[in-house]
Amino acid sequence: MLNKNQIFLIIILLSCIGSRILTSIYYIEDIDSLRFALSLYEYDLIKLQPHFPGYPVFSFIVKCLYLITGNMGVSFSIIGGISVFSIIYFLLRISNLIPLSKLGLFLIFIIFFNPLVWLMSNRYMPDLFGLSIFISALYLFISDIKDRRFLYIGYFLTGLLAGVRLSYLPLLAIPFLMGLKSHKNIKYSIFSFLTGCLIWLIPLILITGLEDIWTIGYNHTVGHFMDYGGTAFTNNDWSFRIIRFIQSVWSDGLGGYWLERSWQTFILSIFIILLFIQSLRVLFINKLIDKNFKIIIGCVLVYSIWIFFSQNIIYKSRHILPILIPFFIIFPLSLKPLSRKLYPYVQIGVLLFCLFLFNISITLVGQHKNPSAIAQLKNDLEQQESIKTVISTPLINYYLKSNGIKKKFINIDNSDELELFKYQNNNEEILLIGNFKPMFKDNYTIIEDNIFYHNPYVNRMWSQIETYKIINEYRAEN
Repeated sequence: MLNKNQIFLIIILLSCIGSRILTSIYYIEDIDSLRFALSLYEYDLIKLQPHFPGYPVFSFIVKCLYLITGNMGVSFSIIGGISVFSIIYFLLRISNLIPLSKLGLFLIFIIFFNPLVWLMSNRYMPDLFGLSIFISALYLFISDIKDRRFLYIGYFLTGLLAGVRLSYLPLLAIPFLMGLKSHKNIKYSIFSFLTGCLIWLIPLILITGLEDIWTIGYNHTVGHFMDYGGTAFTNNDWSFRIIRFIQSVWSDGLGGYWLERSWQTFILSIFIILLFIQSLRVLFINKLIDKNFKIIIGCVLVYSIWIFFSQNIIYKSRHILPILIPFFIIFPLSLKPLSRKLYPYVQIGVLLFCLFLFNISITLVGQHKNPSAIAQLKNDLEQQESIKTVISTPLINYYLKSNGIKKKFINIDNSDELELFKYQNNNEEILLIGNFKPMFKDNYTIIEDNIFYHNPYVNRMWSQIETYKIINEYRAEN
């Protein structure tokens, strides 16, 4: 017989999956999502479907779900819902909270309705699934389970994590090394880790080929750090990076207020600040936090340094997901000393906090169901048969071509291709995507066409896209 807490957890699991299915999205919202969507039809690392390192574990599971459901959006949402439940379950275990307790319910609520967690659970991306594996492995590393075989599962999951979200590996560096130091049978731990790696690496080698994987891996690694943009090597404005990092954690991750955001986020910010102050009291005065929380803080600090320098925190706030974990743990525990004092006021404050968090998340999730700016542009181009040529960046051109737009595409970054176009240009309608007007200031008439927009707190990638129609003045006169 199941007890009431186990039954409640089953209800939470079904709620996580069901709510995510209901909020599934049925469009390709950005270039990263496009690569994972294309991998369902043809998994090909050479074609960047998806991009390196291929995320084979995630791609395999989503492919299986897609074969069952026949629906892309639902397939990604199912794995998103399962990931949300896994995060809730293991954080309850790490925090030693009973699901049906008041603090347990609060922890469940702030994870279930966290705006970034919900948005990512519907995205065609592996980040949330990777986060769930990290937390489950972390629990096995730091728990007091006497059966040491569970530690080997932790090492296995670490290896598996590399095939789901490679950039999350630094999160487990501290518990990984601590486990090796405290455990006598190191060889079994290493064997478990290698097994977790080989279970996805061997099929990947068989599908792609070792030589191609090496070439793709080298080119992508160099491109990631030096060419694609967003890392400290290509964007070394340190003050801007710090501001973006803080904004991503505070505003995107926690739902806090930022310039031009809703007044509701300002009210929510007041409660978040009060919770944060109380959390500091718990940490430094009440001293209710054990050594495991210190390990988690260490994991997040290592990861924060890693993403600050080596990830695109400028345009992709999803990278800060793991940094939210300490907040999910400490916020409920910070209320424990207050449960005996001023309880009615605390209860009212918590209810108001939950109400505003719920409303902000539901609003963002509702906006997420509407097409993003680039998807709106794609839909608009499908209706404009008179436009024969499109000029834009390589990524936007790739997105449009991959979504079935039949036009002539010219890359704005390719000077030779652009000069040839200018020389051969006739009277046809030409659409310029992006504010590249200075490149056509001579001999061209530029007409503002449209502005496509979506809420950047739903997705920072291409949140506003401007389009222009350009006409060659000389040829138009003749």
